[in-house]
Amino acid sequence: MKRVDMSPSAIARRLKQMEQLRRLSLSLMKAKAIGEEEALELRRSFRERKRNEAAENAAH
Repeated sequence: MKRVDMSPSAIARRLKQMEQLRRLSLSLMKAKAIGEEEALELRRSFRERKRNEAAENAAH
C-alpha cells in the first residue's frame, strides 16, 4: 500500500487544492451555456482587454 505524506506542508497543500476545487465547482454550478456569437464577442473583448493591459504596462 502506498504511504500518504502526512507532513504539515503536504496537508496544507492538499487543503489548498481542495479549496481550489471547491471554488471551481461553485463557479461551474453558476455557469451557463452561451451561444457562438456571445462566445466570439467574449473572446474579442478578452483579447482587446489584454492588448490594452499590455500597452499600459509597456508605457510604464
